[in-house]
Amino acid sequence: MAEIKSTLDLIMERTKDLVLTEDERKEIRTRERQARVKGWVRRRRDGSLTDDDIRKYLADEGTAASETAALLREECLAHVDPGGDNGRILSLLQTALGMDTAPVEELTAAFHGELERLRIDSDRTARAVLQERGIGGSAVVPNPNLDPEWGRGLERARRRFQERLYRLR
Repeated sequence: MAEIKSTLDLIMERTKDLVLTEDERKEIRTRERQARVKGWVRRRRDGSLTDDDIRKYLADEGTAASETAALLREECLAHVDPGGDNGRILSLLQTALGMDTAPVEELTAAFHGELERLRIDSDRTARAVLQERGIGGSAVVPNPNLDPEWGRGLERARRRFQERLYRLR
């Protein structure tokens, strides 16, 4: 009676002579490292890891610690949100990587200043439009979210922030 082979047996039989090249091995290790770093950053943002935990993980990377640190820096900078709370990310950059975060904080402050100018301009424009329609007074509070120029200005400000942040990398 003939032997019935499983799919796994067939695959193993056909691939028994295949060997990974050194470049393929490096690529696999890099992808694994990137996945680990993404997980660390996600867990740090959630608060389930501390900066010290990540510093310990970096030390455990051994000879790949410098490459992992570079990946960690990139991942952290990619998660900087100009309108959000960046405290944990900045703390991680400072304590685990020894990075000076003052330039990132300055970029964030500049973004907030630009948003304030946009809000004032949008408010002024909206009040003028309402005044033309005969609507005015101290109780009138324009909603900038209804102004299409506000949305475009906000998008331009975010794009400039990301470009400036990218130059810090």
